[in-house]
Amino acid sequence: MIKNKVTADEAFKHANAHMISFIAADADFEEWKEASIDSKPLELYDPTGQKLYHQFSVYKDNNIIGRIYIGADKQLGASVQLISFYPKPFDATEAMKKSIEIAKNECPDGSIESTKMVVYDYPAIGAMTVVKDKTTGYEHRIFVDAYTLDIVEDEPATETESGIWSIYEHRLKNGTEENLKDWQKSDQLTKYIEQEATDKGIDINVPITKDKIQKLIDDSVIKLVTSKTLNVPLYGQEASDYCAAASGKMIAKYYNVDHTQTHIYEMMDEGGVIDDQIYYYVTSIFEGGLGKTGTFDDGTPIFSQLKSKINNYRPVVSLIPGHVRVCRGYSDTGVGFILFED
Repeated sequence: MIKNKVTADEAFKHANAHMISFIAADADFEEWKEASIDSKPLELYDPTGQKLYHQFSVYKDNNIIGRIYIGADKQLGASVQLISFYPKPFDATEAMKKSIEIAKNECPDGSIESTKMVVYDYPAIGAMTVVKDKTTGYEHRIFVDAYTLDIVEDEPATETESGIWSIYEHRLKNGTEENLKDWQKSDQLTKYIEQEATDKGIDINVPITKDKIQKLIDDSVIKLVTSKTLNVPLYGQEASDYCAAASGKMIAKYYNVDHTQTHIYEMMDEGGVIDDQIYYYVTSIFEGGLGKTGTFDDGTPIFSQLKSKINNYRPVVSLIPGHVRVCRGYSDTGVGFILFED
């Protein structure tokens, strides 16, 4: 529905206001002081064709230090859908060019219907070209990873294998009523911060200096934000299918236990399903696990539960189709934001 679409201009206001709230409340955003947001976002789509995110780049000293993803549809929930720190660079133009090139080679008699940048395997980004067979009318999708420019097979993701899946449909599967309420809360926060800043002569659409941030904090403009972050170390996965093992190593190290990713991978029986991953966490340290016998699987956690875990110094493992990551913190602006190690 058009009424639920979020324009780029509206998204830019949300990105700026939320950046200020995060800088004020969360030490992880210390480096973002005096940074600025490029007002021209990269438009990212879902494999279903729905516009998904406005991706804004955050610059400091002419270097990209982060990205803010604002939902392009209010039905997705809170306006800020994802934030990344020091993101790996990619060239969208080159990715789309490569996707078109492959499409022409594989379907020389087809007509190219569209080429878009997509989130094909959240949070992985790539280019998607849709080619229509002129004889049968059948449409083929060609995916190219934005970072490697490698072709990605158009196969659905499973619990154990990465692949193509719709984060848009995933967000909407439990209905849109609560999501729309969360977007309204985001909008209220945005308008509140924008108005308070304007009243104090601060333009939030330009880089915010440390002095101005401090003025907003001192005047209680954004003290409504609460946050907590656990000191969970970040480890990159050592093999393409080691995301569960890498997450396990992060949590193990947090509890001062040293296990290699290979050891964890084997303990998890290759980390294929949830029960195998839980086995590592509940098995005693003497037997090679972490000894966290209270570990359990909750397929539908709510923010208050995750917040409680973090407040009690317990990091949480999060699973999405074909991928595992660690939740190590949160920010609460009235809408909950989870901080992941990924």
